[in-house]
Amino acid sequence: MRSQPSESINPADGAALVHVPGGRFVMGSDRSDVIRLWDRHGWDPRWLDAQVGGDSWIGELLPHQVRIDGFRLYRDPVTIGQFHRFMIESGHPAPVDPGVHGPWNSAWRAGEPLPGTEGLPVSSVSWQDAAAYCAWAGARLPTEAEWEYAARGPASSVFPWGPTWRPGICRTADALADQHFTDNDRWRDWLNGGAAGRTADGRFPESSWLGGHVAQVEGPTRVDRYPLDVSWCGVVGLGGQVREWCSDWYDPDYYADSPADNPPGPDRPAGSTPCRSLRGGSWLSPAYTSRGAQRLFYPPDSRNTNDHGFRCVSAT
Repeated sequence: MRSQPSESINPADGAALVHVPGGRFVMGSDRSDVIRLWDRHGWDPRWLDAQVGGDSWIGELLPHQVRIDGFRLYRDPVTIGQFHRFMIESGHPAPVDPGVHGPWNSAWRAGEPLPGTEGLPVSSVSWQDAAAYCAWAGARLPTEAEWEYAARGPASSVFPWGPTWRPGICRTADALADQHFTDNDRWRDWLNGGAAGRTADGRFPESSWLGGHVAQVEGPTRVDRYPLDVSWCGVVGLGGQVREWCSDWYDPDYYADSPADNPPGPDRPAGSTPCRSLRGGSWLSPAYTSRGAQRLFYPPDSRNTNDHGFRCVSAT
């Protein structure tokens, strides 16, 4: 049963907060259930094969019961306008990577957002950017467990809206291209030209979507464009738009040792390149990345993407 959202406002940035009632759910996925889902939709099985080496899929394959205390989560992802207000008040720089972002793919010019972009989810933020914003807003990033619980709920739904994929329900590559991607090569050809790669000046082939569009402006949309991308507790945009940073360090083996009550995430893993966790689907990815249990990871200091965003948990 879908709960009726109880909302309040964070005065620091005007963000609507949804109360996520405490409860229990099964975190993670069963291997056979995931394979059946792939078979049902005809999705490219090479994605599953590729994740074996990258740990993303393997890291979710230990379903376990978790209890979460109630908390207040931003209803929507943080927007460009909200992030710009944070920049003005804190002196924080714009979330761009000079080696990746130019006029052809950025929502920012000289530290200012392009007019009309203020309502879009902010993208390309590093984990460090997101954590700094949360501190300014009197908030924090959600744990992986909190994020997944908000997306899946006590029923442990596959997608934020329920057990089955629904075309056009959220902002993914399928929605942008108006096609159901079941082949990874076809998706890459559409997105960035596939094997053709970038041109000498760092751009993508003009025939690809990234070569002909301003990624940070035309990729994500205002979340009210997709009102059905809403979870059981009233949180919006978890299935598409931008991937979202969580507070946790990423450890593919953490589920085997995580506590049953409010798991806080692992200690910083050993090694030279530890990563932080990301959750959710995004505008540049196929439908299968919209599953609530999927785990992703990335270096915490990197802005070299066009689809990494975040939302906050109220610290009070």
